[in-house]
Amino acid sequence: MKWVRRLAMGVFALLLALVLIAWLLTVPGDSAPRTIIPFSDLSKYRQWLDDYHPARLQAGQAVSLTVQQDDVQKLAILLASTQPALTHTQFRARITPDSLQLEAWYPTRVLDRLLPLQLTWTPSEPFRLQRLWVSSVAMPDWVVGRLNGRLAQLPAVIDAERLWQTLNPVVELGDGSLQFSTEWNDPELSGWLSDFAPFWSDAAQRERLVEEVEWISRFFATDGRQRIPLRDILIALAQRPNLDFEQDGSAVFGALSYATLGSVSGMQPGVDLPRLSSQRLTLHGRYDLARHYTLAMWLGTQMSPDAALELATYKEWSDAETRSSGFSAEDMVANVAGLEMLGYLRRIDALDRKGFRPATDDYLMPARSFWEPWLSNGAALTERQLRELIDSTREQLQFSGS
Repeated sequence: MKWVRRLAMGVFALLLALVLIAWLLTVPGDSAPRTIIPFSDLSKYRQWLDDYHPARLQAGQAVSLTVQQDDVQKLAILLASTQPALTHTQFRARITPDSLQLEAWYPTRVLDRLLPLQLTWTPSEPFRLQRLWVSSVAMPDWVVGRLNGRLAQLPAVIDAERLWQTLNPVVELGDGSLQFSTEWNDPELSGWLSDFAPFWSDAAQRERLVEEVEWISRFFATDGRQRIPLRDILIALAQRPNLDFEQDGSAVFGALSYATLGSVSGMQPGVDLPRLSSQRLTLHGRYDLARHYTLAMWLGTQMSPDAALELATYKEWSDAETRSSGFSAEDMVANVAGLEMLGYLRRIDALDRKGFRPATDDYLMPARSFWEPWLSNGAALTERQLRELIDSTREQLQFSGS
């Protein structure tokens, strides 16, 4: 029995050593910087996608874009938020004439500890990591080599490398910024990029959006009320015959978002899209909640619902830092509820959608008495409070488990 006791003690010592090493390599969550992404920046990046999408480029057209290092870290956060494993990772970028250095704080999801990483990238070898530090400890070359080998096998990296080789861009690094320039000469790339960024990228998508906006215009004219509960138009949408919310959701909810916001994806009323009447959609009697609800639904068709929720979270955290209105718990509840409704409408079949008749707004989104405990006078909720708010909202909604 002594050898069993010794083995158990050895295993315990090994586990303790591993826990200690993990603790020493990680840092507490509040020590990592939180990059605020103002809504104006999100609009700017959205416009970049519009301006440089292949559907808008002509063969032989020269393309040039200058990116500041604070944009690099914000874009890294937005891209990371589309991957569940990287959600809540924070980044800080530093651009010099020699390389781009990217610091990352990766959430371990254990005791709110983050793993600090530092990566070095150069345009001469764009798909090979040059150096890697973990908690300020430089990893040996064989570790970096193994990591590069794993990355090279990922389909997304293979596709991106093929795209890079086709474009053959020139990247110039400076102090705090980089410039990307290329000549667009391969229309076959538009298929790959349309899948990557489908925000009304081609004429067919824009035409489909116009059709849905015209349908909403007819709905407004028929209804006649100045203030129309959002549930009424959702009922009418759900009961339309042969409507595939998986296939048509981008146009359907894009038009609905346009009806509440007055714009969608940078497209202009009266220029790109028909103008709508002054009638308003409301949720719990409020225009702003209807806006958040419908915008979240549309974003959920453009990316994963988790990524859309991350965007909404960053927007609210940004408001807490930059706007007098501060963090809005009710806006977050509307965002979550809109994404849950999107998932519900995608899950049910055509027959169930015909019976979709929410009698009250409480079916779409919990009432004020629900979100009041999370009101914080504009101060940002902690991540734990936010997750509790999100989970509670999902539990409260009547259709979540359907």
